[in-house]
Amino acid sequence: MAEEVVAERHIPKYTMGVAVRLTRVPNHRLRRYEEAGLLKPARTEAGQRLYSDADIELIREIAPLEEEGINLEGIKAILAMRRGERR
Repeated sequence: MAEEVVAERHIPKYTMGVAVRLTRVPNHRLRRYEEAGLLKPARTEAGQRLYSDADIELIREIAPLEEEGINLEGIKAILAMRRGERR
């Protein structure tokens, strides 16, 4: 049961427009997060980005850090530390 919940969080289902409405983060910032390697949304065959619930949670974690003035490389380091990863 718990594995199903975890797997469900990673199902790509939200278009960029919906992700923008859910997170209140403008689409140009979502593209920057992707370009910086902070976020990797799924893509349809036509190339449309699709975000999962896990992606939405990550955006909500990244955006406040950026708003505090932390650059994207710094955000990468903070996220890695929060997850106990080595860089």
